[in-house]
Amino acid sequence: MKLKTHARTFLAAFALCVGLSAPPAQAQLGLQAGFVEAFQPDFMNRDITLFIDFLALEEWQVPTVEKLMDDYADDFKIGSDGLRDEMKGMKEQIINAGDQGAMGVIMGPINKWIQEKARLKQRFVENLRSVLSDEQQERWPKLERAMRREKELPRGLLSGESVDLRQVSRECEVPPDVMIANKEVLDQYEIGLDAALLARANQLLASQDKIKEALVAQDYVRGLKELELIVATRVALRDLQDVARETIAKGYGDTWGPIFRAKALATAFPAVYRPSPMIPYFAAALELSGLSPEQIAQLNALQVEYVTFYEDWRTRLAALHRTEEPKKQTEETRRKANQGSANIQKPPLDPYRPMLDERDAMDEKTRQKIAEIVGPELSEELPGAAKIASAAQRPMGSGKGKGEVNGPTLNTESGGDAPRGSPSDNGAFSRPTSPGGDKSKAAPPKTAD
Repeated sequence: MKLKTHARTFLAAFALCVGLSAPPAQAQLGLQAGFVEAFQPDFMNRDITLFIDFLALEEWQVPTVEKLMDDYADDFKIGSDGLRDEMKGMKEQIINAGDQGAMGVIMGPINKWIQEKARLKQRFVENLRSVLSDEQQERWPKLERAMRREKELPRGLLSGESVDLRQVSRECEVPPDVMIANKEVLDQYEIGLDAALLARANQLLASQDKIKEALVAQDYVRGLKELELIVATRVALRDLQDVARETIAKGYGDTWGPIFRAKALATAFPAVYRPSPMIPYFAAALELSGLSPEQIAQLNALQVEYVTFYEDWRTRLAALHRTEEPKKQTEETRRKANQGSANIQKPPLDPYRPMLDERDAMDEKTRQKIAEIVGPELSEELPGAAKIASAAQRPMGSGKGKGEVNGPTLNTESGGDAPRGSPSDNGAFSRPTSPGGDKSKAAPPKTAD
């Protein structure tokens, strides 16, 4: 039993420092303590393309820069591999330190390597700048902004935090003349984005040592304070993205603005702005042969009503994500910091559940209305009708668990509802299948032949 405990102590400390699994509160703090970044190089071969583009490197300079990159990569590999080997060799020392002291023991080589890693970065930058002309030196700040966007933007944890709205514009194929007309707006976005990325990076760096100290001391109150400071910079970045999205969409006008906005929202909130499975269900209903003009008009009106609901529902769900996601970033540490306090209320198990239930209920109600409009005979031709009929004839208790309803849940391909679950669950929502416009929009209303 003691051997298993010792193994867990070593593995927890080692895993936390290399970015693997660890107790929830320690993992939440560890992810912001710089442990993962310690094993990630500051420069990679693919960055040479950025150097060439933003510094306008001469042909003769490229081999020199490539050699500098190779030397940096070799030095980084030697150092990071050495750290891993040193940590593995500290197994007995970590075990003997116990749960309270394990993190303190392992922090020594980690901190030493982080300092060496910073020196490798500085040396590479100095060597690179030494081969640049005065004109290329003037371009250096622009390269730094591009590198920051390349390296820092993907480190977002909140929905919408990591969106590149210029890239969204390119994916939407916004015409060059439209983008040129909005150059000032796009430039202001880039300036604001760079400032927000820099603020987040600086806060992460400023908090790392304090978080490490909190981990060693198991001081979760102190760790929580640093997490809250980091989360504040994440929220500020996400909010900047929200404001910039609407400003750019407005500048793109009535034609390209809605296309850009829909794509930007789907990129920022993929768990929210997914296609509704009810739209193909409506399409299937409207394709039924033998519909009267009155039935077609009723289906078109019901579709407009449903799309209005779905748009409002998605807006409210996105707002819920904005509120709940920052809380999630500190949840485990806050729980540990408040452990034993009688005044702390437990959060709901799934804050998204009421909204998902609302959507499920609306989808089911809408399917029933469609069946009533087309009548019993034609409703048998609707997607999933055969499965529903088969389930209705199945004897009670034939394989269903206690409390389950008879009848299968329709899948999205057959026009039924999406799998039930929290947006944080894999598969609860699907990313939009096309980079184009929002497919949840209803097709043009059908008219009677």
